[in-house]
Amino acid sequence: MIKIENLYLAYNKEYYALYDINLDINKGDRVAFIGPEGSGKTTLLRAIAGLEKISKGDILINDVSVKKIDFSHDLSLGYISRKPMFFESKTVEKNLEWALKVRNVDKSEWQVQIDRVLNMFDLQKIKKERLSTLCRSDRRMVQLARLALRPLDILLVDELDLDKDNAFKSVITEGIQQLINTQPTDKIVIVVCNSEQECPSYINKKVYLKLGSIENIK
Repeated sequence: MIKIENLYLAYNKEYYALYDINLDINKGDRVAFIGPEGSGKTTLLRAIAGLEKISKGDILINDVSVKKIDFSHDLSLGYISRKPMFFESKTVEKNLEWALKVRNVDKSEWQVQIDRVLNMFDLQKIKKERLSTLCRSDRRMVQLARLALRPLDILLVDELDLDKDNAFKSVITEGIQQLINTQPTDKIVIVVCNSEQECPSYINKKVYLKLGSIENIK
């Protein structure tokens, strides 16, 4: 469970990016943060991921303050960011191997796990390709495959550039749905959307933000 209590986040004395946010998100919830550019939805997502310094209030995940959580050991959180980071000069396969290595997965298990996610996201044909040579949609699918190497307690999806290319949108939306459907099934999923019309079909809770505050929850 995620509990956000009286959360304030200020970048300077005159501007609060988040202002008095109070929100409960339960296990299994599929939540959309909805609002225009500058409404605070991505900042709130980053705060949950421990990537922003909280000014006042707190975010509790399973009753532990986000300030005290070691995300490499205490909690399995996946963050689909706007700009995924890779080893650009290395192949898809090597990037996935690195993700297993940093989690201290036994090397004897690497190939089985890598083949599983390559097949899941239809990436076998490009596993020997360098990341720097891949198209936008293939890079996104590698990002999803990397997250699928571990069971997730929380999946955070930042606003993605899906609006201008319907084919790209279809591929990535389906890929995210595949990732959501993997175990554990009670994972929390939070996605950022500019409008209600952009919300994926699996959303069951909508949080509307404006100027850093919650306007409404449905």
